Amino acid sequence: MNEAPPARPTVASPLTARFAEGAHRFRSALLALPLAAALLSALPDEAAHAADGQPLLQLGLFQKEGDAWWAWDSLRRRSPELADGLSPAVVPLDTRRQGEGVALRAIAPAGLDVRTLCRRMVGAGFGCLVLDAAPPPSPSPVPVDSAKPEPDRTGGNANRPDVAVTYPPEAARTMAAIEKSGRRKGRLGAVIPDTALDVMPATLKEEGWNLCALTFDDGPHRVVTRQILDVLNREKIPATYFPVASVAENQGEVIRDFIAAGHEIGNHSLTHSDLRAMDAEAQRHEIAEANRILRGFGADPVLFRPPYGRYTPDLLAIAREEKMSPVLWTVDTRDWQVRDPDRIVQHVKTEAGTGSVLLLHSTYPSTLTALPRVIAAMRAKGCEFVTLSEWIERMHQIATPAMAPTMVKANGPAMDASRPALRTAN
Repeated sequence: MNEAPPARPTVASPLTARFAEGAHRFRSALLALPLAAALLSALPDEAAHAADGQPLLQLGLFQKEGDAWWAWDSLRRRSPELADGLSPAVVPLDTRRQGEGVALRAIAPAGLDVRTLCRRMVGAGFGCLVLDAAPPPSPSPVPVDSAKPEPDRTGGNANRPDVAVTYPPEAARTMAAIEKSGRRKGRLGAVIPDTALDVMPATLKEEGWNLCALTFDDGPHRVVTRQILDVLNREKIPATYFPVASVAENQGEVIRDFIAAGHEIGNHSLTHSDLRAMDAEAQRHEIAEANRILRGFGADPVLFRPPYGRYTPDLLAIAREEKMSPVLWTVDTRDWQVRDPDRIVQHVKTEAGTGSVLLLHSTYPSTLTALPRVIAAMRAKGCEFVTLSEWIERMHQIATPAMAPTMVKANGPAMDASRPALRTAN
């Protein structure tokens, strides 16, 4: 069922006064810090780099300042060791317009391993992103002209720093386990973790199956994501994009452009946290709020890809209740790990083939550089590219039950619970 996202707790009057007092004290102290001007100017990406060795974290996006301070207080109460040493500030997302929301940010002490800290926060169920300067793009078919910054369509500067999702070291083990499990399950089972259907290799051969799907996670990155869109459009390839909704919220134009070009938009959660650590209400909010944001740009997401590929049966059940089909992939290109175009392409040539669903990311210049060669390699293998929804729908047409499927009633005839209504275009 589709439920309204849970309302954030209201801040009691004494708390409001305490937060206001704390914010005033922090603002006064902040004026003496090298990073003060950047934080207080408050444009969302312009303070995204370290100054004098002081890293900057983003702990969440909120509609109201009181909500942000409530979240900070919740972190201090529930996990004081994670908040220790951090200096918080709430900054508007857009100083030129009122009501555009705020970001909760924190300056970390110099020398602190902020990526490890973020991983611990995510593991404890809190949001955390390391605000990092975007790496300079590698040479590519569509280079960034650094001398002439490309203006984005949200009124900012496309060469400003971007939010970088941190992938912890254990992500490599998770990804390897997903691929190993997928090889046992077959292509359909690898992509849909809770399906009761299977497709035998002999069936795919008999059907002359040659469908492949390119999928991109994370972002949007103000430069790289749009250039990836340009490559896809130039090559006339439909793809499926899973943006992080809290990041996409301030870059609606690129989401609209993906939709207008015939690409599919999926749900990759609101904050890209490890959802397994959250309770059921928070998990549902991550999915439902992401859908609300993306639908506001004209998308109609029906696919949900859990962050880091991590899920539990209960999380998959919540996704189903929200009318989403949980999806993974068959081949992880490892672009998030290697950041090397040649190695990305070689991995695709070695591991992928007809019927593959490739996992890529929209935030790395190395992925952008590799993409034309990835496409050429897959075409050389005989691939016809489709969106992931179409790949699943076409696979279902030739699938057979791997076991007795769970049957449910849904306002009519019985249907396989692993097969929600899928669309081939938004």
